[in-house]
Amino acid sequence: MTIAQAWDLSQRWYGTRLDPDFRRPAPDEARAIFASVGLTAAFWVV
Repeated sequence: MTIAQAWDLSQRWYGTRLDPDFRRPAPDEARAIFASVGLTAAFWVV
């Protein structure tokens, strides 16, 4: 993972953390977030 990928992932994963209706991404949403930042190796596709 590059620094740019880590930053992009953190923004997508926690960008709405302070919103009252925040919820963790569902497994399919998590896979989509990982893929959107280029994390497609077997480790990320749980």
